[in-house]
Amino acid sequence: MNELALIVFAPLIAGALAWLIDIKGIREIIGVLGAAVPLGYAALLYQKVNGGLSFAINLGVFKLTFALNALNWFFLGIGALVGFAAILALVSTGRDSYEWLFALMSLSGVLGVFLANDLMTFFIFWEIMTFASFMMVLHYNKAASLKYFLLSVFGAYAMLIALGMIYAKLGTFDFAQIQQAMYKEAYAVAFKADTVFSKGESILIYLLFLIAFGVKAGMFPLHVWAPDAYSETNQSYAAMFSGVLSKTGVYGFIMLYLLMGTRLAIELGGFRSTTKFGYIIAFLGGLTIIVGGLLAALQEDIRKLFAYSSISQLGYILVGIGVGTALSMQAALFHALSHALFKGLFFLIVATIVYRTGKTTFADMGGLAEKMPFTFAMAFVAILSLAGIPPLVGFASKWVLFEAVISQNLPVLGGMVFFGSAIGFVYLIRFTYAVWFGQRPTDLDNVKDAPLSMAVAMAILALFNVILGIAPGLVARELNKIFGKEVIGGNLYVLDLGFGKYNALAILIYLIAGIVIAGIIYFMGAKARRVPVTDTYQSANPVTMDYNLTIRRNFFLPLKETLAFWLRISFDKLYHDIGAWIEDLAEVLRNYIYNGSVQSYAWYLAIILLILALWGV
Repeated sequence: MNELALIVFAPLIAGALAWLIDIKGIREIIGVLGAAVPLGYAALLYQKVNGGLSFAINLGVFKLTFALNALNWFFLGIGALVGFAAILALVSTGRDSYEWLFALMSLSGVLGVFLANDLMTFFIFWEIMTFASFMMVLHYNKAASLKYFLLSVFGAYAMLIALGMIYAKLGTFDFAQIQQAMYKEAYAVAFKADTVFSKGESILIYLLFLIAFGVKAGMFPLHVWAPDAYSETNQSYAAMFSGVLSKTGVYGFIMLYLLMGTRLAIELGGFRSTTKFGYIIAFLGGLTIIVGGLLAALQEDIRKLFAYSSISQLGYILVGIGVGTALSMQAALFHALSHALFKGLFFLIVATIVYRTGKTTFADMGGLAEKMPFTFAMAFVAILSLAGIPPLVGFASKWVLFEAVISQNLPVLGGMVFFGSAIGFVYLIRFTYAVWFGQRPTDLDNVKDAPLSMAVAMAILALFNVILGIAPGLVARELNKIFGKEVIGGNLYVLDLGFGKYNALAILIYLIAGIVIAGIIYFMGAKARRVPVTDTYQSANPVTMDYNLTIRRNFFLPLKETLAFWLRISFDKLYHDIGAWIEDLAEVLRNYIYNGSVQSYAWYLAIILLILALWGV
């Protein structure tokens, strides 16, 4: 069988077998093997990236076509690696064969999206991925799954309309043919010649794709499904949900640039140092950073915290894509990789905490570092990476992104990006102290560390966070291959942008030296002050039971009070109200129009025929 077919269909086949056999132990082995096949073949196909490897399935009416290139191999590697780690952790947290079926089905959907070579194949596997992930959320929370389903359907129909418009005008779904046709369109617009697509049609297709990809990427204001969906599912699967499925939206935005970016740039013009259509994506990405970060800080549930945090971090990627330069695009791809690694790791850590303690809120935790030292070590890596502390991979990708935005003199976007980093420190500090340090509740005294499968899964992602952070040149080399030129220079340990350098190895040496010096000072007898557990901060408020601020309870209540006006503006509530209005309208139509009366239906038919006659039909 063709290698690409094995990559795409092996997880789906394994999931079906695990569901059919449904014998504990055997289904786990089959599931892990099904996830290991794409990872193994992704590594083996590295040498064939530019070899024109392709695969097609003839369905009569149309073909499903797949192809491998430098860009989709990069995303394939992300999906296969984080997907394998999530499936491995599912060995411990998986409840039944139902979860194995749909977790592996969604992995097949993701890989099919990344390897698709035409819009129809892209859409079909997009829907397979969405259906399977919806079923995973439905297994845990019906309300959360319904919200996810409705937003996903909204995005799917937007994409389907865009696909229909493109096919109606060009008669093809093939990426290469569409790209070539859109280039010709761009030249026609530039020289004021006749075009196949009008300006209005081009803008409409752009807006439809913006909605479709924005929903999956969790872009503001289409993000409202993500916090509930990420938190109300198996947390091992949430690592794939956040780390991999969200990247299909990112990949979609990049495909938008490749297929019709030139046409949109010429048609709509520029804004400052970027394009208008790109700046819209970047600005929405900036809002996603701020909204996601602030809401993450206000959460009392660690699952919701990292769900909103994931939304915020995806905003960085959208900013990089929207700025649209070669450097910012590379920064976006770099951060897509690092986000998958540290956010996938975070959700595995959360899965381990929930699995071992049964707790999800800060108020019920504390002092877990002593009982779960390995999980704490993994959390320490993830915290440093997400916070952008060198020499972890999160710092390298954020540094390139900051430089890309600053170099284009885009102060508003720059401010949004830097604000996101600041708020990231805020909620990570709370997670660090409230979960791992301080006084431990007595019912957590017998908590055990991570089971083997989850420990191995976390170790895999943590290792890549460290290796690609110390040697960011490994990522830069692959990104340069995608672009066919050296955008980020340097070597294995140094990133050189021409106007700034980052030496990860030097930073690591300085860091180790600093830790050694600090350790010597500590063991020589540094003075320390014991702080009682009742020592709380109150922000000038009186100490009462209702206003008792500790690291584990109401820590950011003053921030919540400050943002009270803005928190009343809820897109979640807006969508809920729109849904209620539609239900009310449907009820009116049911009662007064679709009322079961044959006489009424005869009158409707007569009126329609009269209107058609007046129009000359």
